Amino acid sequence: MRTKGVRRSLTLVLVLLLLLGAPAGACAAGLAARFERTLGAGTAPTLIKEYGGEYILPIQQRLWVEEVFRRVAAQSEREDVEYTLTVLNSKEANAFSLPGGFIFITRGLLSLIGSDEAQLAAVLGHEIAHVEKKHGVNAVLRQMGLSVLAEVGVAAIDFLSAELLRLAGLTLVQMLQAGWGREAELEADALGQELAARAGFDPAGGIALLDALAQADSADQPMHLFRTHPEPGQRRKILEEKLALFWSEPVEVTSWEVLERLKQGRNSHTGGRSDPKGRYVLEELGEPSLGVRLFDQQIQGHVTWVEEALVRNAAWSPQGEHLALLVEGKVQREVWILNRWGAVVKRLQVPQGTVTAFSWAPQGSLLALEVEGPAGRAVAALHVQMEALALVSRGLEAQEALWLDGALYFRHGESWYSTRPPQMRPVQVAEPVPVVLQRQRVLTPTLIREGNTFRLTRPELTPP
Repeated sequence: MRTKGVRRSLTLVLVLLLLLGAPAGACAAGLAARFERTLGAGTAPTLIKEYGGEYILPIQQRLWVEEVFRRVAAQSEREDVEYTLTVLNSKEANAFSLPGGFIFITRGLLSLIGSDEAQLAAVLGHEIAHVEKKHGVNAVLRQMGLSVLAEVGVAAIDFLSAELLRLAGLTLVQMLQAGWGREAELEADALGQELAARAGFDPAGGIALLDALAQADSADQPMHLFRTHPEPGQRRKILEEKLALFWSEPVEVTSWEVLERLKQGRNSHTGGRSDPKGRYVLEELGEPSLGVRLFDQQIQGHVTWVEEALVRNAAWSPQGEHLALLVEGKVQREVWILNRWGAVVKRLQVPQGTVTAFSWAPQGSLLALEVEGPAGRAVAALHVQMEALALVSRGLEAQEALWLDGALYFRHGESWYSTRPPQMRPVQVAEPVPVVLQRQRVLTPTLIREGNTFRLTRPELTPP
């Protein structure tokens, strides 16, 4: 009865405010932010206690996490929110946010992420995006039948009773366990990906995170991230489709010097044949052949890897960690990635069309693919680790992909175009504890002569 009375009173107040033309300007906006912050601050202690309290990370890891968080939070566009991050002492892989800028991540999820800063930026960006879009506070207001409150800017905040704030907090906790809904999660995925990219992190980090969560044991999967969220495969596909948007728009190359270097690159056929680590040399592949034949300089003899595969092309990665092959599959051509012992670690298919050629990016994490499909020829960038594809030629008829000075070049008609991948900045954290050379005490015995003999006394501790 009391709850109904509170709601009825609030509705009456709001109607009167609307009829009287209550201001919805800066004052109302400030009250809205205060209400949002109060709601989040009042709920935070309950959740911290439920998840085992706050966990204090080792200092170096703490500085690393805080730096990633600082960079992503700095991309926020809401000036009325001050973001804070709390690590929770729970083995469950989980992360969530509360209205007002309270972000939480469990040590279980940090353990799953490891040292992958792109994945950490993705999950933090996702939770910050929930606050940016006010998903939590708006969901609570709708659940309580107070959606009109959001429209008038919470101008009635001084009229809200402690009881109503308590009910709002209980509603927030209940809804947090269920999630904010499909549309809110997809919106947070998209904005979180953008925030991470603007902060200098790989926008494919969200894809890698979804893959890592999918591979985790079912008992360890976070309920918050999977209970009512869209199906992980759908989320992954949407994030992958947006990767190309973070590459620069292709521009025509007019520099004579660059054009000459591209011409030299087209005429070179030795790239990728020699192992950068100096052990293997690939034999020329004139025609598709079964397996790939290499000369092993360590044993001074030939070896053949993947003898059952019909190989059309092969090339070593710039660091020599992997060997990429273009293989004729049963249905379509595939890109195989081998390790240095000839074992296949990935078999990648490209649904957009038939791969005709490929080349490694200088950093060794991307492959440029020339793809021929129903819509014509295109150039795509393949993220090898997470098997994500970005069509970077942006609808242009493209072929002959070449890497040069960190950019990807391709030919469109008689002209060359260039596009650049997202610019990433690694996290740098200064050593928090200076290395101090401690003074070591030295045991120094004393030699004493007694008549015709010598005696050593007990060693004394003296500084060096």
